[in-house]
Amino acid sequence: MISTAFNIQQVKSTRSLTSELIESLRGNILKDNLAPGTKLPSAGEIEKQSGVSRSVVREAVAALKAEGLIVSRQGVGMFVGNSKKVQLLRFEIDESEFSSIEGVTQLLELRMAAELEMTSMAAKNRTTKQMLHIWHCLAQFDNQVAEGKDAAKEELNYHLAIADASANPYFSRFIKFICEGVNDTQAVMSNDEKSAESLKYLVNIQKERKKIAQAIEAQDPELARYAMLEHLTGISKQHLKRAQSYINH
Repeated sequence: MISTAFNIQQVKSTRSLTSELIESLRGNILKDNLAPGTKLPSAGEIEKQSGVSRSVVREAVAALKAEGLIVSRQGVGMFVGNSKKVQLLRFEIDESEFSSIEGVTQLLELRMAAELEMTSMAAKNRTTKQMLHIWHCLAQFDNQVAEGKDAAKEELNYHLAIADASANPYFSRFIKFICEGVNDTQAVMSNDEKSAESLKYLVNIQKERKKIAQAIEAQDPELARYAMLEHLTGISKQHLKRAQSYINH
């Protein structure tokens, strides 16, 4: 029998529709302490209740499958996994932790530590196909910026391409998680903040990313690590500047 406990709110977050839906689905399962094996609403029903696209539903369900919170049976449907085990093992950073200077600083330090090693490993392990994908993602980001469009998705894809080249799948999962809260383009330009200074900074970011890609292509781990360090140091300063301004207001 399908659980009748689900009450998914309309998703309207400007941060990430997928993240918002993940939190909503996870909350429904854990809050109501649904037993493993409980049948969940279909993807179509979740789409209807939440008001998001089918692709967003697929991404959210895939993330919860990776956690073990949802399991699927082909031709039958989706069911609750071992939610008690997930509560013990799940790593989480609450959105409120992005609302203090200390929290933002520490999260940026965590991101930097992970990405420096990730980039170094990408330089060691990348394949020709993965290198082409990194350049493709960088070109997509450049195109979005040139057209004055939001490039958050392209920014994430670029970092995920480097994570994939590292040959360690856990980097991809971690980077996707952390970049949803701390991404480069949000650090320098919001929808109503497209000043000449912000646009100039984005041009610098593009140059830094090109240096990172060149170092990975040259398969020089130390140069790749240094290029990412230079890039993330500047990004961190900009994030902290914006966080301080936001908190003070």
